[in-house]
Amino acid sequence: MAPRTLALLSNVLSSAGNVAEALSALSQDVLEHDRNGSIVLFIYDARRDLLAERLIPAPEGMRTAQIEIAVDHLPTAGRRTITAGRQFADLGTESGDYQKLLGVGASPEAGVLLLRGLLVDGELAGVLALSEPKTRFGTRLSEKIAAAVDLFALAFARLAERRAREEAVRTLEELTRALNDEHSRAVQDLQRKLAEAQAALNGKGGGDSIRVSQLKRAIEVAAVEARATAERLSAVEEQVRVAVTKLEKAHVQLHAQGEALQSQSDIIYRVEQALREATTGRVDSKKVLDEVLQIVTSREQPSSL
Repeated sequence: MAPRTLALLSNVLSSAGNVAEALSALSQDVLEHDRNGSIVLFIYDARRDLLAERLIPAPEGMRTAQIEIAVDHLPTAGRRTITAGRQFADLGTESGDYQKLLGVGASPEAGVLLLRGLLVDGELAGVLALSEPKTRFGTRLSEKIAAAVDLFALAFARLAERRAREEAVRTLEELTRALNDEHSRAVQDLQRKLAEAQAALNGKGGGDSIRVSQLKRAIEVAAVEARATAERLSAVEEQVRVAVTKLEKAHVQLHAQGEALQSQSDIIYRVEQALREATTGRVDSKKVLDEVLQIVTSREQPSSL
């Protein structure tokens, strides 16, 4: 079968809905040029700097696998060509080792391995691996399909951009849906609170209005207890006032009694002195009697007042 024309391949790649369909079209073109050639696509994860997914076209369908292969494992010179994304990097004699590493060939006899970077917005997004048979004469397979690979690179970038737009739209839709849900919940919550507040003002409803009623009852009970406490405090203050008054009167009485006792003690002392002098015989008894009467009389006069 003659290889498809570039125009036909371009139409097929343009109508491809995803990368797998575009890769299948490119693989068919490679097989039409050489049945011993094969093509494999690696999806590059820039955040982890890894080749994260491998896509291998097969007759039964696309075989995919999740992998983790660091780009640093590739030859330094080859990495520069790959990141440039304009042509294949020929791994030459090291092809066998890297075919095993990448899982695209079991032995060096599988052919030479060539790698080409696929760029999106100037950044590496994928790596295309071509295993071509060794040839001593004639045009190499990589040269035959160079134009087809360029078309695939354009299709890959277009599909990547479309996938990014779809993800952005999906993310925006999810964010919008989440915001709408949150807005709806907030509105419903505000409506509920408004309804409860209106019900509370009208003496109806439940929820927070019940709590308001409970608080009102608690305030009323507290007010009654406060009045009772104030009354008890007033009674205690009255009792204290009465007690203080009685205590003041008792102090006055005690002071008066103390003065009376002191006066009586003075009279008794003076009478004893007079009688003691009378017993000595140095003073006339009549004079001593008059003095005693005078002492007693002087005590009785102020007390009668």
